[in-house]
Amino acid sequence: MKNIRQLTALFLFFFLLFSSSFLSAQEGRGQARLRGVVLDKDGNPIEGATVTLESLVHNLSMTTTTDKNGVFSFLGLGKTVVKITVSKEGYDPTIIPHLEISSIRNPDQEIRLLERASIEGIDQSDAQVVYQKANDLYEAGDYEKALAMFNKFIELQPDLYSVRINVGNCYVKLREYDKAIQEFEFVLNKLNEEETDLKGSVVAASLYASLGELYLDQGKLEEAKEYFEKSIAIDPSDYALAYNVAEILFNSGKTDEAINYYNLAIKTNPAWPNSYLKLGYCYLNKGETDAALTYFQKFVELSPPDDPQVNLIKEIIKQLGKK
Repeated sequence: MKNIRQLTALFLFFFLLFSSSFLSAQEGRGQARLRGVVLDKDGNPIEGATVTLESLVHNLSMTTTTDKNGVFSFLGLGKTVVKITVSKEGYDPTIIPHLEISSIRNPDQEIRLLERASIEGIDQSDAQVVYQKANDLYEAGDYEKALAMFNKFIELQPDLYSVRINVGNCYVKLREYDKAIQEFEFVLNKLNEEETDLKGSVVAASLYASLGELYLDQGKLEEAKEYFEKSIAIDPSDYALAYNVAEILFNSGKTDEAINYYNLAIKTNPAWPNSYLKLGYCYLNKGETDAALTYFQKFVELSPPDDPQVNLIKEIIKQLGKK
């Protein structure tokens, strides 16, 4: 009887293990289909275009090509969020960065590809014209095409490495963070090669701040803090950066270090109330109620009356006063 129970338990263990692995492998899959058509600017079907589907939620990637009618389809999809990339030689790639997929029914997608010549429509040998076109595309929100144009400019003017910042900004907008980081770090390395001391360099400070924001967006707090601190060391005049570092430290339980950066933010912008508010919370956590009261009162003094936090802080001040 004991052996039977042991065998039953062992069977159940392997069944659960297998089921878990199977479910994991099936993430993002189901019975739904995504269908679409790829056309040129005149509405003619494009045969042989490569269409790639990447899930932004699950470990799922699928690739297909369009038929003679420009049609493509993906089968066996479940509820997920995907990125669609369509490309073909001679055409500028088109990306749908964020598409929600239903597990039941999905609307057909119509995707246009434009020939590179028709997209650019400019003298590609003129670097100034290419750069202006790239900026126009970026301002219009067409980041994929702007990226192609900035890269074309770099081909024409490889020594003007600062344009890689524009390339990085395009990648940020396209949410390709790793590529953006690579571009920003490339420029920083060039700056470090040219200058022995970057103190006061607005460009370097801005790049370090941008890197900090990219890591912060990805939840990588230690890396974000490191880059924010580098930016502050170069240019301590940006109170928002000091505040961001303080927030990271405060949320990590490093109250004393956070206090230093909140004070730095106050030194740079003494009229901004939020730093006083957070200092009040810091000292409240430390049990130093007199200091907490001082900073809470300063927050109330500087804040507009309609700030929704003012009434809450007034109540905290009232309770601290009683103690």
